[in-house]
Amino acid sequence: MSGASPHPLNNPEVVANLWVYADEAGYVARVAGKVYVLDGSDREKLELLKQLSATDFLSAEWMQIPENFEVIGPAGERLRYAQLWVLSDEHSKSVLVGPLLEKLAASLPEQLHEVDGEYRRFKLEMPEAPLTVLTVVVEHPDGRLVPMLNN
Repeated sequence: MSGASPHPLNNPEVVANLWVYADEAGYVARVAGKVYVLDGSDREKLELLKQLSATDFLSAEWMQIPENFEVIGPAGERLRYAQLWVLSDEHSKSVLVGPLLEKLAASLPEQLHEVDGEYRRFKLEMPEAPLTVLTVVVEHPDGRLVPMLNN
């Protein structure tokens, strides 16, 4: 491993980027997320998550919003949408992205490491309140997906 140097992990933590896809009127029909294991301070982790939030939604698996979100359409029909204002309420936001976080936590792969000459299985766990960055991606009628980045 010529030229390589060790980089021991000090504080590896499961963190996540979350995206909500909203149309121009502010209606949300789907959410997406991606987990990462990052090392460093919370500030460093958040900086990297924000940087990745600009593009990684294009490689993140999405899912429909939970069934308990709906709006009434122009013809009186019930439509499975949330409105962007739910992001300003912590409880509503947790109901919106909670199932996604559960799915992401369950998707963490099992790993192996050698301890005293034997390989042992382990799995990183997502913290109860993981460090996350939530980004709104605006879906335009012409097909453009535009992430709204927070500075």
